[in-house]
Amino acid sequence: MRIPVHHLQDLYDGLARAHGAGDEEARLFAESLLEADLRAHQTQGIALVPYMDELFEARHARFGAAFEVIRESSASALIDGHGGSGHVAAAKAMDLAIEKARICGVGLVTVRNSGDCGMVASYSLRAVEQGMIGLSMSTGPLLVAPWGGRDVKFCTNPFSIAVPAGEEDPIVVDMATSASSMGKVVLAARDGQRLEGAWLVDPEGNYTDDPARVILDAMDRESPLNGALLPAGARGFGMLLMVEMLAALLSGERDWQEDGAGEVATAVNTLDRPAYYAQTLIAISVEHFQDPAAFAASAERMVRVLTAMTPAKGFASVRLPGGGAGKRRSAWLRDGVELRAEEWDMAMAVAEKRGFADKLRDIA
Repeated sequence: MRIPVHHLQDLYDGLARAHGAGDEEARLFAESLLEADLRAHQTQGIALVPYMDELFEARHARFGAAFEVIRESSASALIDGHGGSGHVAAAKAMDLAIEKARICGVGLVTVRNSGDCGMVASYSLRAVEQGMIGLSMSTGPLLVAPWGGRDVKFCTNPFSIAVPAGEEDPIVVDMATSASSMGKVVLAARDGQRLEGAWLVDPEGNYTDDPARVILDAMDRESPLNGALLPAGARGFGMLLMVEMLAALLSGERDWQEDGAGEVATAVNTLDRPAYYAQTLIAISVEHFQDPAAFAASAERMVRVLTAMTPAKGFASVRLPGGGAGKRRSAWLRDGVELRAEEWDMAMAVAEKRGFADKLRDIA
């Protein structure tokens, strides 16, 4: 089904305000979730609504939390998010990194004690909107085993790099460092489908492509696991470790003391136990290194040269990171966002519960 963009904005704004958000927090929260929907990452947008509602109700994520600067220099900052909305904290942190990059050329801000921030490309793209290069990464619920292991020790540790390309769509790398995101595995389990590869490991250490062997509740976006997700091979695990070090360790969110690591290995943010995460946001000011117009022209030429190449068999053209998402985003802004009916129904149930469903009723 297609949902007009303004209805999704109203949904996310209504959810935020129902849990005490002010104008700025509601706007930042809605922007982040809507961007995920527009880039066809609905598992980080509409599908998060029931989960986020439960967390806000349990006060395991909240609006109005302090955005406290612990340490700061002209080019860097360490922030304590005090258990607030990760969507809000990550957006504020990237905006702060952008301010610092305008002065120093590069700005790096890392956040600890933050909530789940959803799709990390939402924040790298904030830098692109200012003509800068953006990098964003986050930790989160522990779902992934190390390469060669079977027990969960890491999040999917997603990261994103977004680079402006003049009149062309920006180049956007946005990926989990695990073989698959949690959302895609849950949807496959819900649809009774196998995965494209053996991306999971069961408690006995067997690799499997059957999500039903690991996902305990396919209707729960944050289902408990009977096993673990796997990293995207040895290279993916290398990237996963780098995100862990640049976000969790650099911010001081996680110190990997043996007892603490063993205890937190079961810590997914549930209604009886909160868990907090870390994000690192980096902005790079192009004009500190190159004339922005020259950089944009070079990036445009690169995109056009690559997409004009003769494609391999089975491909319509050379595919660039973020290119398809950019074209889809433009179409969905105009025509409405394509969603699964059950996801909209679950979100509407939350809107009914929180008393703001009337403004969404004409398409329900």
